[in-house]
Amino acid sequence: MPTILPNVKHIVVVMFENRSFDTMLGWLYDGAAPNVVLPPDSPPKFDGVDPSMINPTHAGVPVHVTQSAASYTTPDVDPQETFVNVTQQLLGPNGNGTPAPMQDFVRNYETTATTDPTQVMQCYSVAQLPVLATLARAYAVSDAWFASVPSQTWPNRAFVHAGTSNGHVDNGSPPDPLDWDVPTIFNVLSAVGASWAVYHDTVIAPPLTGVMFPKLWGNPNFKGFPAFVDACATGTLPQYSFIEPSFLAGANDMHPPHDVRAADAFLHQIWTAVSTSPRWKETMLVVTFDEHGGCFDHVVPPGNAAPPDSASAPGDQNFGFDRFGVRVPAVVVSPYIASGTVFRSPTATPYDHTSILATLRDWLGIPADKMLKSQRIAQAPTLAPVLTLDAPRTDLPDVDAPAATFVEPATTLPLNDLQKSLVTGAARQAGLDPAATLKTMTTRQHAVDFFQQQQSN
Repeated sequence: MPTILPNVKHIVVVMFENRSFDTMLGWLYDGAAPNVVLPPDSPPKFDGVDPSMINPTHAGVPVHVTQSAASYTTPDVDPQETFVNVTQQLLGPNGNGTPAPMQDFVRNYETTATTDPTQVMQCYSVAQLPVLATLARAYAVSDAWFASVPSQTWPNRAFVHAGTSNGHVDNGSPPDPLDWDVPTIFNVLSAVGASWAVYHDTVIAPPLTGVMFPKLWGNPNFKGFPAFVDACATGTLPQYSFIEPSFLAGANDMHPPHDVRAADAFLHQIWTAVSTSPRWKETMLVVTFDEHGGCFDHVVPPGNAAPPDSASAPGDQNFGFDRFGVRVPAVVVSPYIASGTVFRSPTATPYDHTSILATLRDWLGIPADKMLKSQRIAQAPTLAPVLTLDAPRTDLPDVDAPAATFVEPATTLPLNDLQKSLVTGAARQAGLDPAATLKTMTTRQHAVDFFQQQQSN
């Protein structure tokens, strides 16, 4: 029998890319109070943005947050997200937070975006993200969920899958799965006889999770997104489902400058499949983002993170893994959640990506000798307190239909860091040299051609 969440039989997690909490959901309540705050004695006010928040340019010009983004592809030059750049964004060029922390997003972005560096301060309105915002207000949203590492995609996705990044603070130069050869939650689930699947919305590039971890290579539990829709419809979802968007062709991952409407539409597909399933009342959906991607947030990440293992104390660049990354959106959906809930950690340790692993551990009753050994997971709060209702709700929110057309990124654009990691990871898996393979690719079309060639081999 599960030790927590007794009414939940299926947990579904979808993780998008590279957006901060403020820029995606900062205006969610816009001064209004949520219906429920958890813990009940936590601040009643939603910790979003207000128009007074600024970051200065190098010239000292104040740049205010906006109440809507100028376009659905803002910021339309990808901000920096490596450990060194994130450290500057949060703590300034001297790395000590003087004269004030969280004040260098614009100045850091000026080194990348020479035309309009103010884009990194633009926040999307509720109307611009109808699906994400509606689910956040109809169920539960955390205004205190942090990325696990103040850095890039691979370290943060490693924490949601493995509870550690094996001491790495960046994706790698080049990213190489052999540096990330650690056990994952999927290996644990298989060992204890729990069912799982990774569903991916791509037909060209491989699933990132399957590429990153050698211990998952060749596993048959990786399936296309249509299989998720079918499993929802037939009531045959596994106990744990992890969903990946498309990171390359038909990109719907939210990664700047990809059109956020494409990702909101993908979330609508997920929501529709889950909410119309005969297993809806037994399903919990978690929607989050891996990291902030260089986008503005005003909350200083806590400094009480537990280093997960010996490889991380310290790890690369002498980082002790003792502080969290930037806040990211985290929305939890279940008919056992009261509408208008805002949740924070019930303990001194904030929510981060390892809270998903802690939740799976206690929900499935995974014994200590079978569970991942990460100290970060050991300290993480679970999602059990968020489901406060004794009986399931019978209502469903009225979710506006998302946009049907989106801006498709040009195939002539250079690869972003995540797309590069897909190439080098797939190259290593295929027995090719990652660095040499990546060197031949200067555009996204080159990556598409590479993956198509791999499929034909």
